[in-house]
Amino acid sequence: MLRLVFFGTPEFAVPALNLLINSNDIEVLAVITQPDKPVGRKQILTAPPVKDIALKYGIPVFQPEKLNLDELLFKTLSDLKPDALVTVAYGQILKENYLNLSPLGVINLHASLLPKYRGPAPINWMLINGEKEIGVSTMLSDAGVDTGPVLLSSEMLYVENETAQELTLRMSHFGADLLLSTLLKLNFNKQNNKNVESGIGGQPSNEGQGFSKGYVQQGFAELAVFEQLAPFMTKDLGLIDFFSPELHFSSPNSKQAFFKFSKPNSAENIHNLVRGTYPWPGAYFMFRGEKVAILETTVAGEELKSPDPGIIVKVNHKEGFIWVQTFDGILQIDKLKPSGKAEMKASDCLNGFRLKEGDLLI
Repeated sequence: MLRLVFFGTPEFAVPALNLLINSNDIEVLAVITQPDKPVGRKQILTAPPVKDIALKYGIPVFQPEKLNLDELLFKTLSDLKPDALVTVAYGQILKENYLNLSPLGVINLHASLLPKYRGPAPINWMLINGEKEIGVSTMLSDAGVDTGPVLLSSEMLYVENETAQELTLRMSHFGADLLLSTLLKLNFNKQNNKNVESGIGGQPSNEGQGFSKGYVQQGFAELAVFEQLAPFMTKDLGLIDFFSPELHFSSPNSKQAFFKFSKPNSAENIHNLVRGTYPWPGAYFMFRGEKVAILETTVAGEELKSPDPGIIVKVNHKEGFIWVQTFDGILQIDKLKPSGKAEMKASDCLNGFRLKEGDLLI
């Protein structure tokens, strides 16, 4: 029986916790999650999804504001003598005392094929960058951010036009299975006196230990620095200016000033930005000073119809979509949501704005 403490917070962590709780080979001693937070317009105090699951099974729940400053909690967890700590989208960084608390260390489930897309928002950045090789990894956490040795990785089927919300759900279940497999193999190694840090199968596992070494091993040596990271998203990440030749990206982290790059303002890149930022922070454009959210798009696949980017080249009232010219290709917009209004078919939105074919979205 593998005894562990689970650290996790959002819905993404729920399938993993459920699977571990219901495994005959694992005992979840305690769950650590973020504090309850006000949600929605009425700011109703709401528990993290992981807390609800833990309480359902009678597992003790702890919700420290600042984990690494809570000495009493650290002592409580130390007294439990867990074999391992498990982290799944917890939301706080574990310091060295937690990394060394258990014999097997801290096992983290990460939503990318490490070492690509290290950071807090891998699913979003994979989609924004149009990544087609997607998957999940388990790793042994160290003092860095997603830089420890990779234990297991598993590639997933790529689904065309999938949004961040849809991929997150699918990946949460796929990742839960990989996490369970990792823990069972680590437990087998422990019982057979194998060195955990030598990897799942008893062979050295250096993947993820530093940019250069890990990337050369997995064939990513040619990637630019920005493609190796998945930093926090900001509210203005999804802003689309149809009249600018480029989409610009950067990191809000002052320590990642190097994370700056641009993409051509093409139909494909705008489409990827829409699905990669859905539902938060969301893609949008400004029209007559009003924010208009773009909820659903596809790439029309048509050749250039107009030399003017931002022009409405087609309106289909029957199916509800509109075509907008970009600097490269035509973007089909299916659903829009003007500020303060319900989501609607794109053609209905145009009617409200009194726009027609040949007009500019400006």
